This record gives sequence, structure tokens and C-alpha cells, in this order.
Amino acid sequence: MRPIRYLASFLAFFSVTTLSCQDYMNTTSVFICYGEVNPDKIRNFKYAILEPDEFNAFEVGIMREFNQWVLGYISMGEVSEFRSYYKAIEGKTLGKNEIWDSYYLDLTDKRTREALLAVVDTIHQKGFNGLFLDTVDVFGPWGNSPDQADALASLLAEFKAKYPDLHLMQNSGIELLPKTQDYVSSLALESILTDYNFDEMKYAYRNRDGASERASSMNKVLKTYGMDVVAIEYADTKKMYKRVLSQLKTTSWEYFIGQIELDAIPKFK
Repeated sequence: MRPIRYLASFLAFFSVTTLSCQDYMNTTSVFICYGEVNPDKIRNFKYAILEPDEFNAFEVGIMREFNQWVLGYISMGEVSEFRSYYKAIEGKTLGKNEIWDSYYLDLTDKRTREALLAVVDTIHQKGFNGLFLDTVDVFGPWGNSPDQADALASLLAEFKAKYPDLHLMQNSGIELLPKTQDYVSSLALESILTDYNFDEMKYAYRNRDGASERASSMNKVLKTYGMDVVAIEYADTKKMYKRVLSQLKTTSWEYFIGQIELDAIPKFK
């Protein structure tokens, strides 16, 4: 879930007007926001996934009081130039992802590992009790650095050794779970039922075979690893939102439905 810069909150439903976080809780137990949002509005979620740079320790404390897991975003496979630690590892990256304007991380590099550990220290010091591990698929079979899967697992082991109570949610990279399962507690997967076309900038439903395959993968994770799974879907209209929601309600997954820009409260038309 690479943020286009920041992900603002997600909360709109059966009208073009937006609803409060509490109303959203009536439909889902997941809240995702990479932008600025009032901490008092984030209540009663099982997972609140946030951009840690947007909050101080006092605000995180408020959210911890009213939510089970407050997860800070961290990109494991890529880094953008706006990140505070980019300068520390500049020249140590493994090429550029032109689509997302970010650089691939080298997890075998000591300086890079130290930089990521420092990010985790900051997130923990602010009071977050978990991490949302994004861009993990970089280390999967079809990623830029499949040879670094073991380096990823060893770095996660360092996270857990230092902070054993941190809840780690892995975003994508199902194929990596045999290596990461001892460290992660939940898995998120984007676009199981929906399939946004970036070239045409259009929202769409995934075809039946594709959706069935991805849904089977989610259910296999539930059965094999016994961890929570979170479906992250994208919709632009009220009709699409309601259709996706009705399908998600038939599953055993946690879920989140937002708009692809992830920069404002969605307004489904």
C-alpha cells in the first residue's frame, strides 16, 4: 500500500456525505489513515493503521486508549526521498521504482538496517503498539529483490527481539510467510475483489477467476497460519462500495474499503 503521499481517512458510505469514525465502526473494525486526522475520532477499531510522522506521543496515547492495535506505517522494501532517513542511506539503494518514485532498499546493507531499526525505535517511542509492514512484496518471487527474503526475515526478528510485544502486520508477500510467520501476527492483501487500472485511472472489479484465486490465498493463510487477514479494497461509487461490502461480509476477514487516492475522506457517489 504505497501512499501516493499520505493516506487520509476512509469513512463514507451510503450517501455522498461522510460519516464519523464511530459510524464507520458499525461496518468495519479497520481504519487506515496516512494523513492528518483528529485522534479523538479514531475509536473502537481493532486495527488503526496510521502514518507515524503525523502524530505525537500524546495523540498516540489517546488512540491507544480506545483502539486495540495502533499500527505505524513503515516501508520495508522501498524508500521515498521525503522520508527523514533517506539521506542516511542515499547511494545504498538498489535502483528506482519509477512508478512510485521510490528507491529499492538493500536489507543486507548495515546502514539501511540501522536506519529502519531507528524508524521502529521512533514509532515505538511514540506509543504505537504495532507496525504495518508495507512493500514486503519487493522480496517475494516476483519482486525486485527475491534474493533478500532471508534478510527481511532476519530484520523482522531484530524488531521482535527488541520489542517482543509489537504486532506486525505484513502487507502482501504471502509467499514469504514461511520465512516471516514467526514474526508477523497478521496479513493484509490489497485488491482481492477489486482491481484499479492505473493506466486508465479506472476502478474495476477483478474477474471471477482472479478474485477466487486471491480469496483462496487469504483463506489458506487463515487455515495454515491462524492469523488475522485484512482485505484492502478500492471503490469509487456507492454502488460499487455496497457490492464489495456485501461480498466482504460473507468472509471471515477484517476489511477496509477506500478510494485509490487515499488522500481524503471518500465520497461515494
